[in-house]
Amino acid sequence: MPALLVVLVTASSVAAEEDERLFMSRALVGEFAGELMGELKWAIESGGPAAAIGVCRDLAPGIASRLSRQSGAAISRVSARYRNPLNVPEPWQISALEILAAEMPGAPVADPLALPEHFEADEQGGARYLKAIAVAPLCLTCHGEVLAAPVAAELSADYPHDRATGYRLGELRGAFSVVWPAP
Repeated sequence: MPALLVVLVTASSVAAEEDERLFMSRALVGEFAGELMGELKWAIESGGPAAAIGVCRDLAPGIASRLSRQSGAAISRVSARYRNPLNVPEPWQISALEILAAEMPGAPVADPLALPEHFEADEQGGARYLKAIAVAPLCLTCHGEVLAAPVAAELSADYPHDRATGYRLGELRGAFSVVWPAP
């Protein structure tokens, strides 16, 4: 198994801060998050809360795929409490999600850039990055403790083994994942 350089990115993590892939990962996550949030807001405004389910189910994977093709990195969203059983996180992602959960501020944050991130590089030249996704008010529509009947019905039909509900504002929902292959 290759040795890894694991860094919880902080102001003192000079090696990680000098890795260009960290900056590129941040930019990709910002683009993914911005586009996804815009689509979610539009879906809820135009079709109601249940319409947001289709955005995460159908549009988010397409956004991730497009960004992956453009960048050369594998981009996705991960969570220990996943909705789709095809999206079970890899062991390294589970470990990183635990680190991110421990670093969460414990209250909602106004600036998503202030949320924790995780970066690691291996000896072969690959790198992996996770950026925390905190539960925001909009997320509670489909991931909260109490769901509207149409949302609960849609989720039950699409995801009979759903593990992604019961969240509270400010909790770690999951993370954006960016994996850079070795050259």
